[in-house]
Amino acid sequence: MSHYKKSYEFHIEVEGDIERIYVHFHDGENKQREVEISKDVLQELNLLNKSIRNIQRSTERHKEYRELADEELIMRGASHAPSAEEEALNNILIEEMKSAFLKLPTVQARRYLLAHVYGLSYAEIAEAEGCAISSVNSSLVIAKKNLRKILGK
Repeated sequence: MSHYKKSYEFHIEVEGDIERIYVHFHDGENKQREVEISKDVLQELNLLNKSIRNIQRSTERHKEYRELADEELIMRGASHAPSAEEEALNNILIEEMKSAFLKLPTVQARRYLLAHVYGLSYAEIAEAEGCAISSVNSSLVIAKKNLRKILGK
């Protein structure tokens, strides 16, 4: 496994009643960047992380019990925290997904969040952005291809 470097960091500044949230990351040219994000975007990134975790675990949840070995059935019955290795691998995957998402062009990232996190239809996104539904569809198809390309899958 290659050395893993955290791909971004959040920083919160509070001045009186004003709270500003920044994300620091390295862009495709390895230049340090800082972008101010809203609480909503931060919450959506957290939801995205939870969705990623759920997807990772979905194959395990959908195995039929007759396919499971006795040891695995016993482990399912016992509540246990993930091992340090499992936790580290999950964190690496989440960081890679976040990093990949931050490399998407702004329009693709926004439309991807609106469709897959907020659950808006293509028609709702098109109406909100004043564009054609086909433009939203194209952006989302390209966003998925870009994510696969960035992640090497």
